[in-house]
Amino acid sequence: MIKKLLFLLLFSLPILQGYSQKELSTDYKYEVSSPYKVRDAESKRYFSQGNEVMAIKFDKKIYIQKFNADKPEFISEKEFENKKVFPKKHIFEAVEEINKRFYVFYSLYDKDSEKEQLYAQEVDFAKGEFTGSASLLLEVQEKITLTSYSEPGYKFSILPTLDKKSFLVKYRKKPEFKNDKKSFDIIGLYSFDGNLKKISNTEITMPYTERRMDNLDYQIDNKANLYMLTKVYHDDSNDDKKSRNDTIANYHIELFTLRTDSDKMNITKIENKEKFITRLWMFDLPAGGSFIGGYYNNGKGRNFEENCDGIILFKIKEDGSLADQFTYEIPLDLINEYKTEKEQKKNAKKEEKGEGAKITNLKLKDLVMHKDGSIIIAGEQEYTITTTSTSFSNGSSSTHTSTSYFYNDIVVTKINPDGKLGWMKKIPKYQRGGLGKGGMSYKFFSNETDNFFVFLDNVKNIDLPLDKSPAMHSDRHGGYLTAVKINEQSGEITKGSILNAREIEDFELYQFSVDRLIKTSNTTFVLEAYKKKKEDVMIKVTLK
Repeated sequence: MIKKLLFLLLFSLPILQGYSQKELSTDYKYEVSSPYKVRDAESKRYFSQGNEVMAIKFDKKIYIQKFNADKPEFISEKEFENKKVFPKKHIFEAVEEINKRFYVFYSLYDKDSEKEQLYAQEVDFAKGEFTGSASLLLEVQEKITLTSYSEPGYKFSILPTLDKKSFLVKYRKKPEFKNDKKSFDIIGLYSFDGNLKKISNTEITMPYTERRMDNLDYQIDNKANLYMLTKVYHDDSNDDKKSRNDTIANYHIELFTLRTDSDKMNITKIENKEKFITRLWMFDLPAGGSFIGGYYNNGKGRNFEENCDGIILFKIKEDGSLADQFTYEIPLDLINEYKTEKEQKKNAKKEEKGEGAKITNLKLKDLVMHKDGSIIIAGEQEYTITTTSTSFSNGSSSTHTSTSYFYNDIVVTKINPDGKLGWMKKIPKYQRGGLGKGGMSYKFFSNETDNFFVFLDNVKNIDLPLDKSPAMHSDRHGGYLTAVKINEQSGEITKGSILNAREIEDFELYQFSVDRLIKTSNTTFVLEAYKKKKEDVMIKVTLK
């Protein structure tokens, strides 16, 4: 009898645990639209305006779909033949919202004139269709290099301003010499207003060879002043250090500024010295001028390029001169959060050796400027591991190579308008997959009071203690859609499960991607997902 009771207890325990895991947070609620026909496409882009969402899906055919974001509800769909809307051999460059209008940017090489061309085709949001004929924005006589050689690349970079009322177009001409010690980059910069009218254009021949410089970022502020951020090496080694033991960086940062009322390029040298900068982004300030933000390390330890010791910010005046410089070291206590005792001891030893504990593989993902001048900086641990194995059979061998993709902890920092540190927080997660990004990483939203980070997670992490590492979420294997809310003023963190991807009404969600999440108001966002049976659904999430 006792054995029978023990058996029943052990048998029921997993059921009770499973039931407890299904509890969702009362801070969020979701609604699901009626299913509609799936449209497979290589590229999908989503935009919101008012209470509606527009999806543009590109393949051999182009589908423009409209949705009511409040209900949510599928409204309409219009189908277009790709070859009837766009010319042969075009390259899609970007889809952007400019001055509350929506444009598909594409490039084309014209054989007759031997010119590279950039066009913009408007999409009427209200009607959900292409409108008018494409506008030719610019022509370049020489060939333009693609942005990537390992995957489909682009010829032009389209960079909207902070207020989205104008935009910058950037391109790089094909180098004259293959030897980067002899070649000088020629960068084209064109600025346009919200009506596609050209404001300014210039081509800049870099003052250093390709070997000695690395272009980091380009920006146009709300007044159409042009900025270009570069990393300049002190020799042809193209290395951050001259030797392994060096503590001073073998490069410095330069900011190129071209104002709309001047044809003279202003160059500001920014010394980083003992700060080894891993990445920098440039954002213009609402009141004028710019902020340059990124991560740095102290150059110590192995693989130092992949490590992060802190955050660095440069405040730039409108003329491009340096106003202020701030650094914010990541404290050991934060690094040790959600780490095992063994990992914490290992970090303590690094501190004793003078190397300092670090956060590895931290990639800058979001840098947002609020209306009051405060800044939110978010970075995520992102890396890959490739393994090769050899098997033997019948006297022959075969080799198999596989790559795992990881998207782990998020570090979020608030910088106050006066440049002082507001708060710094860590969001634990451990995502692993074998097919690229897939449904991993996160989506960031913010309003006047809170910052939200939304991602798929293992439900075991919902109440994770500070001395425990997060359980793994395996990509394409369900997961709980999780929201982490950080209060804007206090930095207080609350965490809750929005939904279980395997139990939404009477179906599961497939092909989830954070790229399909779009903010529709300060308290709502929607996401599109596949539910099988050749049907998609639109899900509305309300943040209470």
